[in-house]
Amino acid sequence: MAKVSKGRDGRKITMFSSDEINSSIYNILQQNNLNACEKWMTLPLPQLLDQTGLPLSDINFLKSFAAKKLCPEIVPILSMQENVVDLSFGSRSLDEALNGVLKEGTLLEIWGSSGCGKSQLALQMCVTIPSHLHSAYISTEGIVPTSRLAEISEAQGNTFVNCDIQTCNTVESFSDCVLKQLPLLVSVKPIKLIIVDSIAAPFRAGEVEGGGVRRAQIIRSIGQQLKFLASQYKLLVVVLNQATDSPTKGRQPALGMTWSYLVNSRLRIEKFDLEQSVVGSRRVVVEKASCVKSGTSVKCTIQKEGFL
Repeated sequence: MAKVSKGRDGRKITMFSSDEINSSIYNILQQNNLNACEKWMTLPLPQLLDQTGLPLSDINFLKSFAAKKLCPEIVPILSMQENVVDLSFGSRSLDEALNGVLKEGTLLEIWGSSGCGKSQLALQMCVTIPSHLHSAYISTEGIVPTSRLAEISEAQGNTFVNCDIQTCNTVESFSDCVLKQLPLLVSVKPIKLIIVDSIAAPFRAGEVEGGGVRRAQIIRSIGQQLKFLASQYKLLVVVLNQATDSPTKGRQPALGMTWSYLVNSRLRIEKFDLEQSVVGSRRVVVEKASCVKSGTSVKCTIQKEGFL
């Protein structure tokens, strides 16, 4: 049974108890005032590592254990669903050619130049989520085009889309959304897909207090939290990323190696042969995947239904 106490504001707080975890770890939590399970769902990973001095494996165990203590009733539901939901791009050609790229428990990056169709594909993926499940769409680039979401949904014959939408336009609000709000959302709703559109926008919009070191820490915290949630709740995280030009490497995904090493799979969307082809022609290229050969590409067109 969960140990519950009350905070200063009267709200219930779920605590770790000494008979549930290793005594030495319990003592570390007490010494650092980290007994509350809620803190393990909201504090950034670097802070937990710094305060406790525990290895990453113990940190991940405690975060997982805290999630189960806070919301034990949703675990059986997720367990029943995890083997019956097929994740989809919403495009037959992409699903067939890139079979296995969409994996529960992983983080997929989709990047490309402005206007290439990243958001279109992300909205299309939200439409494919079954009605008894939800998707979450975090936008850092302004208002989510819900009219386009509705258009894709209607064109594909869907009457209802369960999509929770959040907008944030600063590094602080984005970090707060991923590190604090998102864990609570996935703990109470059957989220199967998380979209971040885009990871780079807040960091390119202005300077981060604390400079480059602090900027890298925040990026890592956000990436690690997204991967933890993907693994813990058996969902897919799709992160859209902008393109940046390097004088030595050419066009690359934004945020450099700080972000790049956190990604499980990566796709690039590019326009092609616009002078000779139908307007809306796109090529989706695999840059990194465990089950599809790098360099594999699929030609598509963007139509009313989305990518076809």
